[in-house]
Amino acid sequence: MTALKFAAIAVISYLLGSCNFSIILSKFIAKKDIRDSGSGNAGATNMLRTYGKKYAAFTMLLDILKIVLAVIIAFLILSAPVAFIFKSANDPALINEYILYKEFSGFFCVMGHIFPIFFKFKGGKGMAVCTGMVILVDWRIALILFVIFCLVILVSKWVSLGSIVIALCYPILIYLFYSDILLVVTAVLFTVTVIIAHRKNIVRIIKGNESKISLGSKKKGGE
Repeated sequence: MTALKFAAIAVISYLLGSCNFSIILSKFIAKKDIRDSGSGNAGATNMLRTYGKKYAAFTMLLDILKIVLAVIIAFLILSAPVAFIFKSANDPALINEYILYKEFSGFFCVMGHIFPIFFKFKGGKGMAVCTGMVILVDWRIALILFVIFCLVILVSKWVSLGSIVIALCYPILIYLFYSDILLVVTAVLFTVTVIIAHRKNIVRIIKGNESKISLGSKKKGGE
């Protein structure tokens, strides 16, 4: 029975993740597919480049909300108190258990975002969805990663590098905060997924020809 519940969570989370809002919004705004513009990536950075800050922010918000919905559904299926999605339980064992629920649901939501069944399995790179999941896991970790992300972008002007660096830092912070091997292993799955999704960016960074972002104008570089 428990296996069936987790299978249901995996499927539902994947389908929610497959609702790629950069593609949906670009078709609504300009009757075009965002994947035919800019970098060709279906994500908030390319929305920023193509349609500006307002639509990029809206895309990110919707992508974060879909992971929140996925986690809420996961908790309901597993009969876990929904209140503990947004706050920690008093029992350390329950804290780790609920984080695992969030990461499990979050992982399949990210996979849906990157490989959306509704859009021929060509989606974004999952960073907004990962951001939503990390906020739900632990706001302190999310804040630390946000600061690191901003510092990397401030120095390098590469959004992709910032995404890669915080993906590498996430398992380390999970270990430092919770010292739970299962949570760390699950966190590593997110890291590997983000690295794979950014493999072309990594090649361009090594070659030194990765596009850089500039918040001062409408046309941007980035992922």
